[in-house]
Amino acid sequence: MRITAVTATPLAIPLERPFHWRSGVQERANLVLFAVETDAGATGYGESICEDSAAVVAYGNLMAKAFVGRAPGDVEAILGELWRDGRWRFYPHWSQQIASGIEVACWDALGKALGVPASTFLGGRVTDEVDFMAFPQGDTADELAADAGRLAAAGYRVVYLKVGRANRDDEEIVAAVRGAIGPGPLLRIDANEAWDVPTAVDAIRRLEEYDLDWVEQPVAAGNVSGLAWVRRSVGTKVAADQAVFTAAELRAVLEQEAADAIVIGSHETGGIWRLRQLAHLAETHGIPVNRHACVESSISTYAALQVMACVPNLTVGNQVMHHLLTDQLVSTPLDSTAGRVAVPDEPGLGFELDHDAVERLTVR
Repeated sequence: MRITAVTATPLAIPLERPFHWRSGVQERANLVLFAVETDAGATGYGESICEDSAAVVAYGNLMAKAFVGRAPGDVEAILGELWRDGRWRFYPHWSQQIASGIEVACWDALGKALGVPASTFLGGRVTDEVDFMAFPQGDTADELAADAGRLAAAGYRVVYLKVGRANRDDEEIVAAVRGAIGPGPLLRIDANEAWDVPTAVDAIRRLEEYDLDWVEQPVAAGNVSGLAWVRRSVGTKVAADQAVFTAAELRAVLEQEAADAIVIGSHETGGIWRLRQLAHLAETHGIPVNRHACVESSISTYAALQVMACVPNLTVGNQVMHHLLTDQLVSTPLDSTAGRVAVPDEPGLGFELDHDAVERLTVR
């Protein structure tokens, strides 16, 4: 079985309501849908997140040359050649984000052709269910608290909250959300690199009275020693996210004991195969991993489910964001109860593409 073609389709999907976080306000998801066609008649799908879909399409078409003519299961060899030939390796954060969409589509195509779920190729499952976070939306403390209270009442075990936003009082927001959800659910906050080291220490110490489970990426991604300093200076656990996109970055965080948890996703690491490898590296240090989500469609969630099912050091409250979109690209519903989602058993990633939705949301 060989890959005969890789095609890229730019998409734009509005959000149900504006998404507020440290870097501003986002009102839609810009995505590129990659289709990997094979001579066995199986077509796999994956997606890449982006700011400018035209740039991702252009670079994706160049990267696709390394995939065409190869077996869809030759991912390790293909990626090795891709990073060795050309200048892709000089810009890993950008290159991996694009390659991830094609890589995921390869596993989808291979699973469909062989009639097995993609988890078969990722080490096999250690669980058949994954737990996702509650992600309250809104701008003000009152809006976030109201949404958080509703989600906690529905039975979610982990509530995830963005902090570090300009002109917003973090303590007011965290206090309101904790008051709305009660003492039971775990409360995690994400500053998205908003603070310098002393500000992070002061902010976390102030917020610790609200019983935080962890604070995610409080300082700049490149400041691993600063992240370690914060971790040693506060009582709350610290999670690394933007600091661990590559294996070298993750190794530095682990060696400096800079994090209690690692947050990784397929877009940043270059696909679900690399995500599985980084999760194992964290496991060798006794550190749990949490799945990272972006503003993405449920295609990314389906891909994440296949790999998360194979990760023994996975946490509860993994990240998910596809539900924030007005439209989905698949016609297959996810079986979910209060954030707990069954991992699909169907071939490939386990979904059927909604071709009508793709046609409607394509950027022309």
